[in-house]
Amino acid sequence: MWYSNIMKKLCILFCLLLLLVGCGGRETGGPIAYIPTETSASGPIVSNTDAPQATAAPLFTPEPTEAPTPVPTPTPTPTPTPEPTPVPVEVKLRQYVATMTDREKIGQLVMFGFSGTNAVSDEFARIMADYAVGNVILYGPNISRYDKDGGFDRCAKLTEDIRAHNATDIPLLISTDVEGGSVTRFRWRTKIQSANILGINDDPETAQLQFERIATAMADVGINTDLAPVLDVAKSPSRTFLGDRILSSDEEVAARIGCACIEGLQTGGCLSIAKHFPGHGATNADSHNTTPVVKKTQEELEAYELVPFERAVAAGVDGVMVAHILYPEIDPDFIASQSGIIIDGILRGEMGFTGLVMADDFRMNGLRSRTSLEEAAVRFILAGGDMILCGANHSYQRSILKGLTAAVADGTIPQERLDESVVRILAAKMKITDWAP
Repeated sequence: MWYSNIMKKLCILFCLLLLLVGCGGRETGGPIAYIPTETSASGPIVSNTDAPQATAAPLFTPEPTEAPTPVPTPTPTPTPTPEPTPVPVEVKLRQYVATMTDREKIGQLVMFGFSGTNAVSDEFARIMADYAVGNVILYGPNISRYDKDGGFDRCAKLTEDIRAHNATDIPLLISTDVEGGSVTRFRWRTKIQSANILGINDDPETAQLQFERIATAMADVGINTDLAPVLDVAKSPSRTFLGDRILSSDEEVAARIGCACIEGLQTGGCLSIAKHFPGHGATNADSHNTTPVVKKTQEELEAYELVPFERAVAAGVDGVMVAHILYPEIDPDFIASQSGIIIDGILRGEMGFTGLVMADDFRMNGLRSRTSLEEAAVRFILAGGDMILCGANHSYQRSILKGLTAAVADGTIPQERLDESVVRILAAKMKITDWAP
């Protein structure tokens, strides 16, 4: 009996102890003791749902995961601004020419001369101002070759005065005709060999160097165009009025040395103007005094006279001067300088020349004996020519300009044809000056 009582007391104390331990755990925030529940057939007698369930410890502790490296947002590549397409020079020139007055355009079509070695004459100064003359020719009387320095210093001052009378911002072509031999204009310290000697030697390097030296000296005194080389060929050069101005009776030699002369002039800073197209060597007559007549067919000319000119065109000659000669087998009505068949047809069309076409001097009787200067000027431009040469005769010069002005005004020379020549002239000027449209 006493043993039972003792066991009951011990059970009560044990239950109280368990109860106290559970309460202490709640107060201290420690873990809640698990109280096993008695069960019966109908289910649990005591429920522990009021107490939060202990969380089971994980089987392993995972390695800490590193934060991923942020991928930088790519900076969008800016779309490059395309470079503007360069405007072709010819387009720029045409746009510029469209802004010019007819007076300014017509002034570009002429290359005129005057008398004097020190300054522009008063009358020529008036013509330059009235008509905006765009180009000037210096002949022998303009150069004091017997000066101590051969005429170079005085010529430099003269060309400076010429430029001071320019009526526009477009630079002038200032030319002369240093060929060598009998046509040298200045007095040179080192002798300038004649065309004939250059042909006999048949040394392109010597010819190239001579004309480079010529061009450099002329450019230094303000001359930027040489009316050379002479590309006429003749079976007997001495029987023509050109004499030692002809390179050779052999068309291949004339072509070879002529191209070397052209290269020299261009390297030295001058435009080259080959002459006298389509060839002056088949006649003894002098076109300064009369109109020569050459009864050759085009096929005959192509086999001989035209060979040096064809090579010059292929070599990039800047200009071609056309002669006042009648070729009735090719054009029975008009001399070469007036003939569309010869200028537009043969030179430009068949030979493909796109450069400057100049007429020989309009003072020559080979031209004046056949027509008026006014009519000749208009015909030359309509035939495909670009620039009319006329030395120191101011009456002739005014006639030429009046004829051109009237023909442009009444549409005889269409504006398109006028602009075509002006574009070619300005393109030539761009080669040897800093000017640009």
